[in-house]
Amino acid sequence: MYETGLSVSIYLVNSIVGSIYMQKFLREKYQKNIVLFAWTGLYFIIQSLVFYRIDRLDPFNDLMGVLADIVFVLLFQMLLYNKDFLKQLFVAVSFVAGKEIIKYIIVVINYGQGWMISKFSLVLLKKITTMKEVEIWSYVFDITRGLVLVLLYALLLSVYFSIISRKFVRKDYQFRIHEYAFLILPSVATLCISITLKTLVFIVEKGMTIIMFEKVPATMFWVPFICLLLLGVDIASVILFQKLIQLGEEERKRSILENQMAQMQREIEEIQDIYADMRGLRHDMRGHLESIAAVIRRTSGKDREELDNYIEKMETTVSRLDFAYRTGNPITDVIIHQKKQEAEKQNIFFEADFIYPDKQQIDVYDIGIVLNNALENAIEASSTARGKKRISLRSYMKGNLFFIEVENDFSGEIIFDSETGLPISSKEDRKLHGLGMENIQRCAKKYMGDIDITIHDMGDKKKFNLTIMMYEKYFTP
Repeated sequence: MYETGLSVSIYLVNSIVGSIYMQKFLREKYQKNIVLFAWTGLYFIIQSLVFYRIDRLDPFNDLMGVLADIVFVLLFQMLLYNKDFLKQLFVAVSFVAGKEIIKYIIVVINYGQGWMISKFSLVLLKKITTMKEVEIWSYVFDITRGLVLVLLYALLLSVYFSIISRKFVRKDYQFRIHEYAFLILPSVATLCISITLKTLVFIVEKGMTIIMFEKVPATMFWVPFICLLLLGVDIASVILFQKLIQLGEEERKRSILENQMAQMQREIEEIQDIYADMRGLRHDMRGHLESIAAVIRRTSGKDREELDNYIEKMETTVSRLDFAYRTGNPITDVIIHQKKQEAEKQNIFFEADFIYPDKQQIDVYDIGIVLNNALENAIEASSTARGKKRISLRSYMKGNLFFIEVENDFSGEIIFDSETGLPISSKEDRKLHGLGMENIQRCAKKYMGDIDITIHDMGDKKKFNLTIMMYEKYFTP
């Protein structure tokens, strides 16, 4: 009765903790609560009907039970979660490995509890006078012993899986096969050792089951130590993998940002030359037009009317050489002018009230990266909006703080990354795209600032507002 009750309690803990563990990694096909209850119920039933019978048929061979466990976990994942086989395989193997190895820690504690209870019973028997009292105390010992084991098992299982899930990479990370092998192999090794432990802990001699602890008491300390060491290796492999992924992403982002900076620098040098040439060209053209106009004023009749029209068209053409906005810096003039033209090609109304902070210690390269990325994102988002579309850019100072605000219309929903707090790119290649906002934030933090994002629902469409703050006095190169 005691063993059955303990098994059922362990099965229930496995089902509840397992359902929570799965949801940390996988995306549900159905409503979250439905998946949670469905997984808990199905897995509990399978453990009670299948694993319990397997354990009874061959109690000294865990291999069949472990393989069946992994298969059923994978089947339930396919049924309740979106298909991602390699990730589902890692989750299944790590789940089964964790609970199998923790089980042997509980086996040692159970044996130790039994030993202590037997010693205590010898003392208690001297004071017990009736069989009724023996039954009561036996019942109390069983309940207490089972409750302690179940609670300790639940605690160890929850802590272990919590650490694994917290240290794991994001749900949207696209794994490669060799990366999954790096993650899965430690759990496979843990499973193999757990199966081996059972053959070592329980020995059958002359038809009798002998527990290794009785022959070699020191193993009561070595078995839990080995189990904890294996759990530590599994956790360490996940942490190491996470660090490698983070370093790789940081290196990739740094490389992209450096390339963007180098490209921006080349463009700025070209823009400065073009800007100087255009200023000279505008000056010369206007001088020529004034000279021609003076000659025309001395003529009369139909020829003068035709020449006036021609001069007017030429003046209009020359005026196009002027930038729509004068910000106080040729670089920001050109960037805003280019983005305005891009927006107008897509029928997006563009307005700007931007002044370059020429008296502040903010590098024009950084402001160029911020403007280029922010306006590019705004144009891309506005192009999908319904009805009239609008982009607004403005800048202002508050003390030593320089602010840039970009507001644009958009339709649909924006998903934010739970770790970075930044919007997730809707493009298929999220590794390459979606770095624009990160580069903006990186530039802001370089000047002890940050970014703020707010979304306003206007009914048929929404407004996305991005505010970038830079503190001009300090910056981190």
